[in-house]
Amino acid sequence: MRKITGPLFVVAALCLGTLASAQIVTTDPVGFTTITCLANSDTYLSIPFTRVPDFTGTIQSIAGSAITVNGTPAWSTGQFVYSATQKNRYYVLIGSGGATNPKEGHIYTVTANDASSLTVDTTTDNLTGITASTQIVVIPYWTPATLFPAADTGVSFTPTTSSAAHQTEIRVPNAAFVGINLPASPIYFYSNNVDGTSSNVGWRVAGDNTTDHGDDPLRPDGYIVIRNANGAPTLPFVALGSVLLKKVATALVTSATQPQDNAVGMIRPIDVALNSTGLNAADGSFVPGDQLLLFNNAVAGFDKTPSVTYVFNGGWRLSTDPTTDHGGDLLAPGTAMLIRKAASASGQTFFWINSPSYTPGSAVQPLQAVSRKAQGATTYDINLPLTGTAGVECRSGGGSSAYQVVISFPVPVTLSGATVMSGIGTVASFSGSGTTALTVNLTGVSKTITIQIASVNDGTNTTNITIPMAVLVGDTTGDGTVNSADISQTKSRSGQSLKFSNFRADVTGDGNINSADISLVKSKSGTGL
Repeated sequence: MRKITGPLFVVAALCLGTLASAQIVTTDPVGFTTITCLANSDTYLSIPFTRVPDFTGTIQSIAGSAITVNGTPAWSTGQFVYSATQKNRYYVLIGSGGATNPKEGHIYTVTANDASSLTVDTTTDNLTGITASTQIVVIPYWTPATLFPAADTGVSFTPTTSSAAHQTEIRVPNAAFVGINLPASPIYFYSNNVDGTSSNVGWRVAGDNTTDHGDDPLRPDGYIVIRNANGAPTLPFVALGSVLLKKVATALVTSATQPQDNAVGMIRPIDVALNSTGLNAADGSFVPGDQLLLFNNAVAGFDKTPSVTYVFNGGWRLSTDPTTDHGGDLLAPGTAMLIRKAASASGQTFFWINSPSYTPGSAVQPLQAVSRKAQGATTYDINLPLTGTAGVECRSGGGSSAYQVVISFPVPVTLSGATVMSGIGTVASFSGSGTTALTVNLTGVSKTITIQIASVNDGTNTTNITIPMAVLVGDTTGDGTVNSADISQTKSRSGQSLKFSNFRADVTGDGNINSADISLVKSKSGTGL
């Protein structure tokens, strides 16, 4: 159940969700959702709203980790810093605008402020590239005490009287954990004079029954697990807050050696189709090999295993149904999303950009671009990110250096043409206008090229799309050079059956990994982009 109120133009757009008792007001839209948290069970949920922002404005300048804003906000020094009298912790959300804006949607914790500037934590992300006139919003973090205030005792949660038998817990997935199956850390419980103590009421953490943790910040784009145990009954949790009208860039961490779990959610109060989440292979946020795991809150149980697994291969598929397109499947407000990123070569962090679907779009957004080749009886795709480092095609294109690029869209599109706008190569043909997949056939491709798909139209918006692509036969590691690492990798995979994890070693493209591939890689040793 959800309710949205706000300005008329927002209310009209949000009617795509379930809307009740809308009224016209002059403030930003607000709303609520209600989620049932079962007894003897874990409930996985994210918060589809933010708390009410304390400041909205634009940037005057950036210096290191300091942001100076336009105008004269006349903040008091330390106004946004947690203290004995100021119980909120704040983050800055970078909005739109500016001459360039590579960090739109990124979130930074406020560590200090004076009358007109903010200092933010740039330990894991920097402010590089943000220019004057970029919008910012200063928002207080959700906390255990703001999600579950003391007044809601017995209404949305059950307090604990014995540390040996916590009743309602807030369990936070440990974002610093390396690998999969994230443990819960910290684990919060609400003390009602736990273990016979006195004047010991409020949110505590497991292992520390006396320190107040009600003001601890909770990640705005993450999820939490509500556990009702030891007799705690089924109770509703009501999330009430501001409707976010801006993009959010969520960091997705990878490992160079193993899959990595990321516990995330969308700050959106309406149903969102998988095709509209912004998760896609075009920007590396969700590539073949990644998994999206969801949980079933309607079934009771602790430490639940995921109830459904989605993968991406030319569109959204169920792991149990690799042929049916599930891009229209809806994620309800408050859905907890576990994104299991496959191992990446350098263990880099990707940013998933989620845009509100209730504001007008401005450009056609591809889901994925790939270099596709049939290897034996199976077709394998190499991802070609539209931003950042170009994807490297390492398989031979034969005597004419011929390759096929396929671009997938969430809706049917048309185009006016396709060309190689930079680098060496020629578009031999293209097809797919009027469908969700455009195919471009190339010949004579060498090194790095840029393909332009002209006047792509989805029925509302028209844009040109550019696709960077690198071709380096024998570069099985995809690092831009052919050397001993590629030779060793190909040798180690010789004789293996072809599968997603090793198909790049089949550089001849015949469906087998054998001496012919080793010889070809050796012959290309010393070449590079």
